[in-house]
Amino acid sequence: MKAIKEKEYKTIHHEPRQFAKSDDGKLRVAAYCRVSTLSEEQELSFETQCSYYRSMLENSSDRILVGIYVDQGMSGLRMENRTELQRLLEDCRKGFVDMVITKSVSRFSRNMSECQRTVEELRKLGIRIVFEKENIDTSDPASIFFLNILASLAQEESNSLSQNLRWSNYYNSEKGTPTRMACYGYRRIVRNGVMTKDWEVVPEEAEMIRQVFSFALKGYCYKNLAKKMNELEAERGGTGKWTYYRLYSTLSNEAYKGDILTNKTVKPDYISKKTFRNRGEFTQFYIEGHHEPIVQPEVFDRVGEMIRNGELDSRHWRFKCQEV
Repeated sequence: MKAIKEKEYKTIHHEPRQFAKSDDGKLRVAAYCRVSTLSEEQELSFETQCSYYRSMLENSSDRILVGIYVDQGMSGLRMENRTELQRLLEDCRKGFVDMVITKSVSRFSRNMSECQRTVEELRKLGIRIVFEKENIDTSDPASIFFLNILASLAQEESNSLSQNLRWSNYYNSEKGTPTRMACYGYRRIVRNGVMTKDWEVVPEEAEMIRQVFSFALKGYCYKNLAKKMNELEAERGGTGKWTYYRLYSTLSNEAYKGDILTNKTVKPDYISKKTFRNRGEFTQFYIEGHHEPIVQPEVFDRVGEMIRNGELDSRHWRFKCQEV
């Protein structure tokens, strides 16, 4: 039997990556801020944060501010949707930044796995992150354990908020007062400076809706409907485009006869927030007479029948498309 040589193993010791400094000996610091809404209060918070970082680093003897990266009106659950954070990370990869400073773990990320992955990537690049509120500095290996706990808590807080919002929407829908955005042709009524759940008709938009249904009843197919509606849109100085999808959505939207069907689409995953058509996973409520109709119910129902029969499809052999 042929003898098998025993494998030789050699241990290679790597020196730990040192956290870098710029050529003049100063740490190049980037500040990251995130505000989740565009309200006046959040706008003030954003301005305060920016002013704070500028004043803190302007006269520093060992640090220099290289940039403030701000995402406004963005959720903390998905980093890929935050353009300023992505720009910051790219600048880190290019070697422009030595240290990132941010207000808190929840401002940086509410997704535990993304937070861990990003912290580890920057540590390998020799870049530390300082979370001010929690007094965590990722240059200290011992702080990573506490960071993971806080990132997990931040994610769970988002899950709790999502569940509370879902319950609130279910409760309001069950009472017949769903909270939802008004569709084209309507707007939510403001009373005493407060946005209510009630809808009112927007006259100029409502007229466009009536025109769509009128042309559909006359036998206009989607192709010619789009042509006619885009002409009318241009005449009124509008910039909206009437596409096949918009026409179909409009003509099949029960809101235009005064009713509402809740939970047409759902977001099962609170992290990805991907939207799916509700196919029975969540309870739906059909609320009749929720608001003033723009078209009469019989008109809406007749157009719905035409859609189901394919009468608005120019390719259907049984029906002739009405010329514009």
